[in-house]
Amino acid sequence: MKKNIVLILLVGISMIGCGSSLEFTELPIGGNIEAKDKSGQFVSFKSFQEPVLLVFFGYTYCPDFCPNTLAKIKAAVEPLSAEEKTKFKVVFISVDPVRDSPETTTKYVQFYLPQSIGLSFSEDTTNQILKQYAAYVQKTEDGQSFDHSTYIYVLDKNRKTRKLIKSTDSKEVITKSILALSGDSVQAK
Repeated sequence: MKKNIVLILLVGISMIGCGSSLEFTELPIGGNIEAKDKSGQFVSFKSFQEPVLLVFFGYTYCPDFCPNTLAKIKAAVEPLSAEEKTKFKVVFISVDPVRDSPETTTKYVQFYLPQSIGLSFSEDTTNQILKQYAAYVQKTEDGQSFDHSTYIYVLDKNRKTRKLIKSTDSKEVITKSILALSGDSVQAK
């Protein structure tokens, strides 16, 4: 637990003063996932053809942050050309494996973005992934909703996390991140 808190603090401190700049570095969290989803399908981020993945944690019953973030991503990619839209995929990972199936989660996220996939894993696998990404999730007192982090993790073609986009960042940060990382012009530091 202390190790996770230290890691979160280090990432947070490294981001202070960065604002909405387009600095890319290899972050020590996130990255590739290799696991079976709840339907028994093997999932590996490395098998996706798109050079950029936008990974986001949420759940289909979320009343605010999830739909707002997905709408922001949708608005951010609307100005992209058809060719540029093939350069990324949104990966929505459910933090509510009890209620969200892979099919329901995919249908939910594709309502906003056709170039996306929704994933739902067992509770144990979900917890391992959350730890890997240093993502915060806490069930609320009513037991029906979750408080959760709202970062968009931007992964490059090698499935290294290169940027965390905050929910307060502009949609242009999303657009520019996709274009920069999909163009092979940004090298790992």
